[in-house]
Amino acid sequence: MTETVLPPNTHRVAQRAFDAIPGSPWAYWIPDGLRRLFEELPSLGEVAQPRQGLATADNFRFLRFWWEVGRGHIAFGCRNRQEAIATGKKWFPCMKGGAYCKWYGNQEYVVNWDGNGKEMRAFTPAVIRNPNYYFREGSTFTDLTSGSLSIRWMPPGFVFDHAGNCVFPSQGSLWEWLALLNSKPFSQLMHINPTIHFYISDFNRMPVPLPELTLSDLVPVACHCTRLQIWQSMLDGTTFDFIVPPPWHTGLDDLTAAQARLTALEAQIDDEVYRLYSISDEDRAAIEAELAGGSSADEGTEDETEPEPPMTAEELAVRWISYAAGIVLGRFQPGLPPRVGGDERGALGSAIYRRDDFAVGSLPAPDEAEFDQLVGPAPHPQPLSQGERGAKRFAYADDDGGRHVFPVEVEAALRDLALPDGIAVLDEGHRRDLPALVEQALQLMLDRDADTEHAARKTHEVIEIGAGGDLRRFFERNFFTRYHFRWYRKRPVYWPLQSARRSYGFVLFHERVDRSTLYALQRDYLDHKLNGLRLEIGDLQGQAEPLSGAARKRVERQIDGAAQLLEEVTAFAQAMERVVRAGYEPAPDWIDDGVILRMAPLWELIPLWKSEPKKYWERLQRGDYDWSHIAKRYWPERVREKCKGNKSFAIAHGHEKWYEENR
Repeated sequence: MTETVLPPNTHRVAQRAFDAIPGSPWAYWIPDGLRRLFEELPSLGEVAQPRQGLATADNFRFLRFWWEVGRGHIAFGCRNRQEAIATGKKWFPCMKGGAYCKWYGNQEYVVNWDGNGKEMRAFTPAVIRNPNYYFREGSTFTDLTSGSLSIRWMPPGFVFDHAGNCVFPSQGSLWEWLALLNSKPFSQLMHINPTIHFYISDFNRMPVPLPELTLSDLVPVACHCTRLQIWQSMLDGTTFDFIVPPPWHTGLDDLTAAQARLTALEAQIDDEVYRLYSISDEDRAAIEAELAGGSSADEGTEDETEPEPPMTAEELAVRWISYAAGIVLGRFQPGLPPRVGGDERGALGSAIYRRDDFAVGSLPAPDEAEFDQLVGPAPHPQPLSQGERGAKRFAYADDDGGRHVFPVEVEAALRDLALPDGIAVLDEGHRRDLPALVEQALQLMLDRDADTEHAARKTHEVIEIGAGGDLRRFFERNFFTRYHFRWYRKRPVYWPLQSARRSYGFVLFHERVDRSTLYALQRDYLDHKLNGLRLEIGDLQGQAEPLSGAARKRVERQIDGAAQLLEEVTAFAQAMERVVRAGYEPAPDWIDDGVILRMAPLWELIPLWKSEPKKYWERLQRGDYDWSHIAKRYWPERVREKCKGNKSFAIAHGHEKWYEENR
């Protein structure tokens, strides 16, 4: 180049300078001070090498959403593989990447790691990487090819797979590293050229300010950010942290306020990390201006760090309806504290907040002031007036400091509503009618302090906004098709078994489905319903006999309606009889096969969603899932033959000798 004076928008950069930055982007606009960071500072890979975990080669077989097996079947908190083996359990939390999520979350999966992964190790295509790091506390992030980066704390007790890359720093505090990697400066340095994909090798080359990494002042801030995200997880019924939905009248404002606090805390971290990197205000402005003008449309660009709008009022209402349904079906248990020697989290949906729930691994519990800010002020020790009772967040505190959302008598009344076998009916007037029981639960939770004038006002609001004012029609269809199947990723915890036109049916809590369930539906419900309809038709025919004209036509229309319902329920009963005769008797180990395979033989009984379970039933028939207990129940000889040539299948069925005898 000549010494000619260049225009202001022209940059002079030596070609070799581009190689200093991971991926060698054509980032000619970067100031020399930023380029020197890549040239002079140690790389991340030297001190915090990301580790990849296992690749199952068959996720459908070895992974489950945690709700498919239930918390009671999962071993939480193991610190090493010896502890894991000692639990005797099959399922362990698994970190598997996921959507953009900072600080905490994406803890949806569990992995079959029974006997230190014995079954998976016998499955030749599977690759087990870095097993010595399983169950360690660390941080994790999703595969970077999307261009996004969001670092999450990984509590102790997790196995991790190849999509959930994990970092175990050899220097400094885990929380210092979490603050650094989640900071805007680090993200900006990573995405100097946001139009290219960013791979692990590039991540390893990122500069880190060592030995100057002294972010001890930010450790409490990073912990606070993480606890804010844990609190949000506690409001979501699809997480194993779930406690209770956001308060009906203040929940949306609470979520907005929490997001604002998180944004302020992250800004505090950003300022300190800019200082640590010695990035001047001028260089900072240059990065922000360039990235703001040149961001790609990929997920994970700067827009993703902006506060997302809170859930809608409709979704909040449906969450309360879903919570009430979960109480009725026995999934959620308000007021139950942790069991001695059991899961320290306490009952799912307990509606009890405890400071210790936030203390896991190296994450300390919040102090009293932060706890108040997270969940709401402690209950007042003295009796309150009617207006004060309506405004307070908690009903009482127990001897261990747990803050209870509902009074003792309400907790007991809610638990009394629970159906121990997890069977509810969609049949108006029946004592187990789900819509009626859900409305009772909502009134107990939301309108317990209402005076006569405003009785059930909040309950009516929730039903109007969430269910269009009609709970019965909502549970017949939209609850499942618009919300439940989507929230639970097509692996529903509540199963709607219904007649063809959905005029009659049942909702089952899947963890309670056992060998006796369909027999109970036939004996205790369908037979009674059919007999009742026949008697009703006989009574109506007797009433019509002496009538004439309009009065007779009215009764005849009632007879026609009852006769149509009788025909519909009869067809439903016949379909259920076919399923029973074919051998549907779920054994306890069927739960390991996953929700969709357990639903598959029932496809004819699920008109709302017939195609999905039917697809898996056809695959079962074809022999695609002969590792499953369900396949062994229906096609025992075929499964045994496969076990003779497949050690992994033989281990799955607990008959390793079938394979060994054939060697």
